[in-house]
Amino acid sequence: MTQLAIGEATPHGATYDGHGVNFTLFSAHAERVELCVFDSRGNERRYDLPGRRGDVWHGYLAGARPGLRYGYRVHGPWQPAQGHRFNPAKLLLDPYARRVEGELKDHPLLHGGHDEPDYRDNAAVAPKSVIISDHYDWEDDAAPRTPWGKTVIYEAHVKGLTYLHPELPQEIRGTYKALGHPVMVAYFKQLGITALELLPVAQFASEPRLQRMGLTNYWGYNPMAMFALHPAWASSPETALDEFRDAVKALHRAGIEVILDIVLNHSAELDLDGPTFSLRGIDNRSYYWIRDDGDYHNWTGCGNTLNLSHPGVVEYACECLRYWVETCHVDGFRFDLASVMGRTPTFRQDAPLFAAIKACPVLSTVKLIAEPWDIGEGGYQVGNFPPPFAEWNDHFRDAARRFWLPRSLTPGEFACRFAASSDVLNP
Repeated sequence: MTQLAIGEATPHGATYDGHGVNFTLFSAHAERVELCVFDSRGNERRYDLPGRRGDVWHGYLAGARPGLRYGYRVHGPWQPAQGHRFNPAKLLLDPYARRVEGELKDHPLLHGGHDEPDYRDNAAVAPKSVIISDHYDWEDDAAPRTPWGKTVIYEAHVKGLTYLHPELPQEIRGTYKALGHPVMVAYFKQLGITALELLPVAQFASEPRLQRMGLTNYWGYNPMAMFALHPAWASSPETALDEFRDAVKALHRAGIEVILDIVLNHSAELDLDGPTFSLRGIDNRSYYWIRDDGDYHNWTGCGNTLNLSHPGVVEYACECLRYWVETCHVDGFRFDLASVMGRTPTFRQDAPLFAAIKACPVLSTVKLIAEPWDIGEGGYQVGNFPPPFAEWNDHFRDAARRFWLPRSLTPGEFACRFAASSDVLNP
């Protein structure tokens, strides 16, 4: 077929219904959106998304199936001073992509341009979104729902936790599979923990600076695709989702919750010299906080800051969180640089994202933990996050360090911090 059917504006992302795939893309300022699909040899075919409801572009491709690789080319103004950086020469990753083929390399073709657009086509080197099927047999899985007062959290890196464990089979060390292995489950139970908090598992990229030095990003705080699992810790990219869900199911059977460290404050597009692979090319003005001169507010220290007060971006963030809860059965989140979530641009307890989370019957019932600061003016917000958020407490952290080193610390001060810092965190 030469055209797409009009399809539906929901659900967001690419949805397989057994007969074809419905595609949607949010862009408030685009003038035209092309869906680009690729065959096994890399040949590209383009379709205009024919439907638009509000700021959501949509279309339906009959016969499309899981495994299809795709991306978008988004047409619109190139007006950097106003925050618009549309460039249809650049293939863009679906923000809702459940799987990604290819890595984000430090390649000149992945740059959209600084003052002037770079019109060189990047499809040969750009990461591609991949259609998947979310079907999974959860059997009798049930969330442990451990009360906060009895919660003991173990923070860990997926690879670092098990990579050198001598009692695990060599082939699964440092992977999602290892998290739910009986050896690890027994270890967690022996420790007495009730929750495993994983450092970022959403697909991330190594910063260009690191790549030029021959290094890679280990920790994962440079998000590339917020709905996709990082594939390096799976047997294959195709099995990553099921291997992660197998681990969650095994941990739940042992009464252990799974909490994800999630980075909803910036993206791997970094500053204006960074790559254009998704949000910048889709709708830069909506997705990021833009200064009056067209550059980014850098309240994260990573080059850009997501505008989580924009309705379309609030919806994106909530859909992301719901996906991890509903599709992967995670039990909560620790939010990196969480003050960004409350910026309007000043921090407000009634910020749009906070209100949306509180009103959501799914998200309001899981564990929510804020790292209550960012590096911008007014970013330190310890004690100011609204319910149902818990918070990291740097007062306790610092007092505990002073207690164990040891450094000067009165018994009364340590007791105050050990007893939940009532002078800072009001119940």
